[in-house]
Amino acid sequence: MIELIILGFLSYNYPLTLYDIKMAMKKSTEYFASTSQGALHPALVKLNQNGYVKIKEEIKNNRTKKLYSITDAGRERFSELMRQDMGSDKYKSTQLLKMFFFNELSKEEQVHSINTHIMHFQDMEQNLTNIRKEGKVRLDEMGASFKNYKPAKYENDALEFGLAYANFVISWFSDYLKRIEEET
Repeated sequence: MIELIILGFLSYNYPLTLYDIKMAMKKSTEYFASTSQGALHPALVKLNQNGYVKIKEEIKNNRTKKLYSITDAGRERFSELMRQDMGSDKYKSTQLLKMFFFNELSKEEQVHSINTHIMHFQDMEQNLTNIRKEGKVRLDEMGASFKNYKPAKYENDALEFGLAYANFVISWFSDYLKRIEEET
């Protein structure tokens, strides 16, 4: 999956540093694809060894920066990965795991656990809303829109799903919290 993410970011035709890729992941794919950012550098090394990315070193302010770009072979690999069936998603949630064993917690601990979970998703919702606003500003600066700049359209579609998901989780757990609080 990390290979797909890296090649996807590089497919936009501009070179990125390791830091750029980490920040792009943090503001986007981190919300729906579980990958370790610690695996990013080894993955870039492997992609370079396989000829899917090339590295250009640039000296700026007496520091050497590595800029990664996708190669033609990398574009072919990205296309191949995009067309592969990645299997069905499994919903993984530490909160649901805890709920499965809620009988081990007091009512107060259950309420605290649920409230904490709701707050995490409220933070996610706020972060995604901010990302959408920043994206809209960048599009406006480019003189583009979601309709005429396809990468932004599809990124926004994933973002909208993330917002709908966050809203669903907040709503569901808020209702669940009421049920827990009403239990005797």
